[in-house]
Amino acid sequence: MRSAAAVIPLALWILLSPKAALAAHQPGDYSVTTTIGQSNAREDSSYDSDQTISLAVEYQKTRLAAYRASVGFLTLAGSSPISPSIGERNVDALFITGNIVATPRFNLLNPFLTAGVGLYSLRLSDDRGTDQSYELGANWGFGMDVQILQHMAVRGEVLFHYTTGEVSNPIQTLAIGAHFNF
Repeated sequence: MRSAAAVIPLALWILLSPKAALAAHQPGDYSVTTTIGQSNAREDSSYDSDQTISLAVEYQKTRLAAYRASVGFLTLAGSSPISPSIGERNVDALFITGNIVATPRFNLLNPFLTAGVGLYSLRLSDDRGTDQSYELGANWGFGMDVQILQHMAVRGEVLFHYTTGEVSNPIQTLAIGAHFNF
């Protein structure tokens, strides 16, 4: 029993020690992230969860902060008619965002916070037809990188997108993917 009690603090120290044993993440490093997951309108039950995919490039400005540029696509599927004449409304959004990422680095587990602004191309489709609009938006989120190799980590991320358009805010995305350091 005593040996198990000693193993838990040792494991936490290895996972969360402040030195970066595996992660490169030095100022000037670049990385690429690809993610896939689900999106949903968090506060609007007239949409079902659907899918999202994104690609991001990060530049590590300092040891604790990075710039991120991302492009992605998300969809929301209508689940209930808005009105008899409109029917169900589906949403497709292409987005381009720029973010600042707070990146504290530990041994294997690397949490992060992010916030930014972007341009969203929204397409709303229902029984009346399709409306296309370009909207400004903001996003924020958090996630975790689990370093598995020196230049590769598995990333899990939650983002909340707020747009100026007719779509219910926020649109939440839950995604998992790979993060490659160069």
